[in-house]
Amino acid sequence: MKFRVLLSFAILSISLSLAAQDRFSVAGILNEGRPGPEKNMLTINQDPRIDTLVNRHIMANAKGVEGYRILIFRTGGKEGRDKATKIQQGFIDQFPEIPSVLTFDPPSWFKVKAGNYRTREEAAPDLFKILLRYPDAYLVREVIETKSVR
Repeated sequence: MKFRVLLSFAILSISLSLAAQDRFSVAGILNEGRPGPEKNMLTINQDPRIDTLVNRHIMANAKGVEGYRILIFRTGGKEGRDKATKIQQGFIDQFPEIPSVLTFDPPSWFKVKAGNYRTREEAAPDLFKILLRYPDAYLVREVIETKSVR
């Protein structure tokens, strides 16, 4: 009985691993976004276990990673949500290329944050643009969204 359970588990693990390798491979990740003819120019000869490790890394970081966002507005009180929503909408109108999020931090803080940056250096150009319109903006460290992998 134990042998059958272990064998079933091993077969399931191997099949899931192979399915994941078809979806996420090092070559696929490196070729993402390249035009058709250029995709075929990159060939990687490697041990298949490397793709398994890459897949494990992707799955471990699927929720997000440590990074930075730009805090552009923070308010509390009864009308806090309405104020924050108006600020966020104004931000979206002014900077449509920069993603923004409206968050609530208990007990009563509504915050509007912009961007998903891995480093301070990556955030700096957008921070300087945003500071011209929102002079009280500053960088905050938090878990950011990562680019979704197909």
